[in-house]
Amino acid sequence: MSGLGGVGTLSYAAARATNGRKAVGWHRYRLLAVPRAGMPAMPRGYEVSAASDAELAALADVGPEARAWRTGQGMTPLIARRGGAVVGITWLTDRAFDEDEVRARWVPPAGCAWDTGLWVEPSQRLSRAFAALWAGTAAWLADRDLDWSVSRIADYNLGSLGPHRRMGAIELGTAAFATLGNLQIATRGRPKLTGGRTTVPLKLPA
Repeated sequence: MSGLGGVGTLSYAAARATNGRKAVGWHRYRLLAVPRAGMPAMPRGYEVSAASDAELAALADVGPEARAWRTGQGMTPLIARRGGAVVGITWLTDRAFDEDEVRARWVPPAGCAWDTGLWVEPSQRLSRAFAALWAGTAAWLADRDLDWSVSRIADYNLGSLGPHRRMGAIELGTAAFATLGNLQIATRGRPKLTGGRTTVPLKLPA
């Protein structure tokens, strides 16, 4: 795993070792804020708008439970289309979001949204669909007078970290979660052992 560094390599190994197991788990995230000013313009031939129920049901990005979890929290699913065909999706909210991968509540700073679940159809991953989704995100933020979109990315996911940084993303820190049965230890600030959900307030640098 070239480019990960020691911590990233260990994190990747731990995540792989616990993937799919119900009793134990490991996730370590980098928390990144992308400025609206750094997001691309809409590529020619693409459009982005809120998804219809039928479009959501036809997508293969996540299962129905994850979609219900996100829509139940008021997230907006934005669909990218090219020539009328759906090519990708991202999810946005301007409120706190209860994560479904770990027991965390992400609280974005003032002026920021939270984004998750960006996905592009496999056949479109060399196209401009990724740029279209970020352009749609910029428009969504502008409509709400927001300047940043914050997300969490696995610390070993170089394929996602790189594009975020090229848009001028700044790091808000890291957060790690280890689970054993119903217990979770979260290391954001001081380690905290809990059987419930860990609230993670985020802050832009001064």
